[in-house]
Amino acid sequence: MFLDEMQFKELDLDFVFDRIQVDTPYGEIEKRNASPVKRQEIEALEREFEDLEKVIKLLNDKRYEFLELKSVYKNMKQLGSTYERLEAEETLSVTELFEFKVMAMLMRQAMGVMERIRWNENGLRYGLKPVLQVVELLDPEKTGTQSFYIYNAYSESLREIRRQMDRLKAKLATHKASVQEMLNEKSLKIRANGEVHVSKTNAEQVEFAKSCDALAYQSEMPTMIIYRVEQSTDVLEEVERLTTLEEEEEYRVRTELSLKLREHLNVMIENSRKIGKTDYLIARANFSRGFDCVRPKINLNGHILIKAGRHLKVAHRLSVEKKAYTPVDVDINSKVTLITGANMGGKTVSLKMIGLIVAMAHYGIFVPCKSADVGLFDFMFISVGDSQSIDMGLSTFGGEIHKIGKVLKHVNMKGFILIDELARGTNPMEGYAISHALIDHLTQSDFVTVITTHYDGLTLIEGVDHYQVLGLSGVDFENLSGEKGMMLLHELMDYRLSKVSSITEIPKDAIRISEFMGLDAAIINKAKELLGGSNGE
Repeated sequence: MFLDEMQFKELDLDFVFDRIQVDTPYGEIEKRNASPVKRQEIEALEREFEDLEKVIKLLNDKRYEFLELKSVYKNMKQLGSTYERLEAEETLSVTELFEFKVMAMLMRQAMGVMERIRWNENGLRYGLKPVLQVVELLDPEKTGTQSFYIYNAYSESLREIRRQMDRLKAKLATHKASVQEMLNEKSLKIRANGEVHVSKTNAEQVEFAKSCDALAYQSEMPTMIIYRVEQSTDVLEEVERLTTLEEEEEYRVRTELSLKLREHLNVMIENSRKIGKTDYLIARANFSRGFDCVRPKINLNGHILIKAGRHLKVAHRLSVEKKAYTPVDVDINSKVTLITGANMGGKTVSLKMIGLIVAMAHYGIFVPCKSADVGLFDFMFISVGDSQSIDMGLSTFGGEIHKIGKVLKHVNMKGFILIDELARGTNPMEGYAISHALIDHLTQSDFVTVITTHYDGLTLIEGVDHYQVLGLSGVDFENLSGEKGMMLLHELMDYRLSKVSSITEIPKDAIRISEFMGLDAAIINKAKELLGGSNGE
C-alpha cells in the first residue's frame, strides 16, 4: 500500500480530495477509487498530466461550454443496478426505462458540448460513443422529451386495448356527469373518490339519496351517510379485464425493449465509465486553477526539488484569517535530509508540505508551488504527532518505533519516509543515540528520508543534508518590547528553510524567546551553560 488511511489524513490529502468537486456519481466513483501510480507507470502519469494541462487551457478558452457540460453532468444518475439487471436479462420497470432514456439523452447532450469544446481534436481521451439508437428505441414517437411511458407505437394490440379502455372511460365519465347534474339540484356533489356525502340533518337530501337508483349506500358516520355512484357491473368488469390485458401487454413490451437495450449495454457502460473519467479530470483541472497548482516534473531517482511550495490546508486557513503564508524552497537530493529549528518554527508544516506535494503528484494532481521536480516511490510513510498505539499498550515512542521498524523491512522497495521529531517520546540521551543509529542505517538504504529534529549533532553524520528554519534569526530583540512585541513574535517568525553546513548548530530560539519574555537572567545563563555541552535541548 502506498499510504494507509491514517497517513493519508496525516498528510491532509483528504483536504485536497474534498475540494476536487465532481458532478456525477461516476466521477465520485472515479475519485473514490483514485490510486497513486506505480514507479513503472511513469508514462501513464505523464499522459494524465498532459490531459490536465489541455483541459486547464480549454477551461480558459471554452468557459461557457464547460459550464453547460457541468449542467448536463449534474443531471446524471447512477444506473449501475439497472445495467446489472439488463446484463442478467431481467425486464426493466417503466421507471428504469425512463432513467435509461434520460441517461442516453444526456450522453447525447454531453457529446454535443464536447464537440464544441473540440475535446477529441485536442487529443483528449474518454470521448463518448454515439447512443442514438438507444434514444430512438425509447422515444419511438420522436417527442424529443425526457419523459417516458409505454407508447402505443410499440404494439398494435396495446393501441387497441387502450382505445377500448378510452371508450369505456368516456362512457363512465358520461354517466358520472349525468348523475352529477341530477345531484346538483339537491346541492350534492360527487367527490374525487366517487363518494357522495349526505348530511343527516338535511332530511330532503337523505330522502333523495335513499330513493336514487344511481347511488348505492356505502357506510355511515355520526353526522353523515356516505353513498357511491352506482356503475354498470358489465362496464366495470370490462374495464378490469382490459386493465389486466394492458398490464400483460406492457410487460411484454418492456421485456422486448429490455432485450433490445441489452444489445447497447456495453456502449452505455463504457460511456458511463468515460463520463466518470472526464468528470474527475475536469474537477482536477478546476482544482488546479483554483489553488494555483502547477504540473510537476517526474523522475525515478528519488530527487525532490520544490520551489515556493505551499501546504494547502495551512495556506487556506491563513488566507481565511487574511494572513500571509510563507512559501518554502527545498532540494532533497540525499538519502537523509534533516530539518532543524525551534518549536513554532514551522518544521512540521514544511515536512507535511513536502509529503503532500509528493503524494499529490503520485495521484495525478498538479501541485501547489511555483515549480517542482518529484521522484516516484513505491510507498510513502509519515510519522507525525502522537503515535500512541493504545490497542498494543505502546507509548508514543513505542508506537513510533514499532511503525518505523515495520517500514524498514521493505528493503526491496523505493520508499519516501517522513518523520517528525524522531524519538521525541523518550529521554534525550537515548533518543539522540537511537536517532543517530537510525539515520546511519537510512543513509545506507534505498529510502529517501526527511526528518525534523531538535537534536544537535545529528547533522554531523556523513551523507546527511541539513535544512534550518530561519525562525527568529533575523529578529532584533532589543527593539521589541512589551505586549505588542510579544504579539509580533509569531508574525516575525521566518518559516523558510535555509540549507546549511553540517557544522552549524541548531539555533536556540527557545532561549532567546525565554529571555525576551523576562525569565530571570540567572536562569537564562544557567540554561545557556548547560546547553553548551548538550547533544540536544
